[in-house]
Amino acid sequence: MPTHATRPFPIKDHASYLWLLLGAVLALFAFGQWAVPLAPWLVVVLFLRFTHTQNPLRGFLVLCLVYGALTAFNFEQLVPTSLLPAPARYVAIVAGSISATLPFLANRLVAPRIKGPAATLVFPTVATAWEFLTMLANPLGTFGSVAYSQYGNLPLMQVVSVTGLAGLTFLITWFGATANWVWEQPRSWSAVRGAIATYAFVMGAVLFAGGLRLAFAKTPAQTMQVASFSVTGAGSGPGIRWLVENDRDAFRERSLASHDHYLAETRRQADAGAQLILWPEAAGICASEDEPALIERGRQAARDKAIYLAIPLFTHHPDGEGRPENKVIIIDPAGDVVLEHYKFGGNQFEHSVLGDRQLKTVQTPEATIGAVICWDMDFPSVMRQSGRNGTDILLAPANDWKAVATTHANMSVFRAVENGVSLVRQAKNGLSIVTDPYGRTLATMDHFAATDLLMVAQVPTQGVRTVYALIGDAFAWATVASSVLFVGVAIVGGRRTKPDVDPG
Repeated sequence: MPTHATRPFPIKDHASYLWLLLGAVLALFAFGQWAVPLAPWLVVVLFLRFTHTQNPLRGFLVLCLVYGALTAFNFEQLVPTSLLPAPARYVAIVAGSISATLPFLANRLVAPRIKGPAATLVFPTVATAWEFLTMLANPLGTFGSVAYSQYGNLPLMQVVSVTGLAGLTFLITWFGATANWVWEQPRSWSAVRGAIATYAFVMGAVLFAGGLRLAFAKTPAQTMQVASFSVTGAGSGPGIRWLVENDRDAFRERSLASHDHYLAETRRQADAGAQLILWPEAAGICASEDEPALIERGRQAARDKAIYLAIPLFTHHPDGEGRPENKVIIIDPAGDVVLEHYKFGGNQFEHSVLGDRQLKTVQTPEATIGAVICWDMDFPSVMRQSGRNGTDILLAPANDWKAVATTHANMSVFRAVENGVSLVRQAKNGLSIVTDPYGRTLATMDHFAATDLLMVAQVPTQGVRTVYALIGDAFAWATVASSVLFVGVAIVGGRRTKPDVDPG
């Protein structure tokens, strides 16, 4: 029987800080504008190696400083100061760096007390549980999850239809823990083959199952022509905010002109065959006294053209008369408003009315249609309702900025896979995308590259059922319970036998 004689901790390695440096460099490519899917897999290996070559406190503090620098860099690149100014910005950076480092500290304290290949499960279990718990309370939702780095690997992405993001995070971090554990063992194939074979089997099974799911996906029996577009000019630009705060009459004039453009384009797209039309987030920006007229004009257009029309409104009340309302309505071919949804994600940053987190649907002869707004899509636990309420086509009007355009669009596709819905995301100042329920791209439009800010697609009208919609975050909660179990085992085991620790 093979033995697993792990080297004493901390492990002697003169290249310790080299691994830290390499990990820090690769971490720049783990998320955001320059994301490389392979990077996070390697970062975990290198950061675990570093922490295992240090005493727990020193390793934690040094890695925390590195994560602080990385977090500050990412904030500078991705999050404008207008969205998160100081001092909240600095608090978020400090909290983010500590949060990112804690799983490494927990692993450093617990894993040496777990014998054999089972030690490889400590870090992925703790890291997945911690990411899940912290993002439940995070106002940014799941922004920053390591799972999003794997966008584009469709067979691998299918795992979220069962486990949610937690399954993908677990696989990435388990790879790093397994590779590092193998690195630490004496050079003996018999000592490490079990751990390697176990991981390879599970990963192979996940990829095989994902490939089968894609291969056997049914060809849509029916589609719906959906047109979505953004209009630049009259109602856009940074000056609109100044007008809202300083010149209400000029704001009303400018927003009304924008409505004219959107309604005219709506009629053109309906004449071109669109059955469902979507505007981007806040396209219907208006003063509260102008909202009824805009809705009435939308109702008239829907009746005249026999279409479903989704209008995202951003309604400003006079000073002191309430917060602005960021909402989307859907009007049916009879001219009736059949759905109204208030945004619930990111309201604290735009100071708008908070939605109730209840996802509604519209039953049509073609499909069941739902609608949310931009940041709402970053909250999987809420968005799971779309997989349970029978949504076939999910509309997601958005308004981004260039630094996060691609990242934010890619994140939304995971909600489609998790819940088995077709996604139509129309983004002003961002990347618009249409996917089927398996995350396969049907159409895209880049606001910063396209000359015609129009996206037209034949969208499948039949969603698919997913395990995730049924069981939710059961896998994530299982990692939470397992983390507690690992800590308990380490404490009990530590009282009986000391771990392999070299005080030097």
